[in-house]
Amino acid sequence: MNTDNLYQIVELRPLIPAIIELQNRIAGIEKYCEPLGFELAESYETEEQLFYDLFSQKAFAFQVSNEQEECWDILTETFTQFAARSTDLTFAAKGNAQERLQAISKWLIQLCDWSQSGFSNTTRH
Repeated sequence: MNTDNLYQIVELRPLIPAIIELQNRIAGIEKYCEPLGFELAESYETEEQLFYDLFSQKAFAFQVSNEQEECWDILTETFTQFAARSTDLTFAAKGNAQERLQAISKWLIQLCDWSQSGFSNTTRH
């Protein structure tokens, strides 16, 4: 589902900024590890379904590190920024600690625009 389609569903509009930022942060990772690219389902009916998919991106389950033993932190930089200063990337499957999952969840919620409303008389161009 693309963001243009999401604008058609009032309940999903607040999540669009989070989707755009998450796409930006994950962009390029698929060149190194294809299954970790950003993915959304074809359609969503509820905010909860969409948020779950955002929170469940495969990239969150991996630790990406470079030859300098730095780890990519999606909360602080894009993958492309991290990859640009790295010559050798390592992808390790890991289980996220509860604290890390809470930080990611909070970050995603903060990215949302909760002022989006279906009652606005303005249109998107």
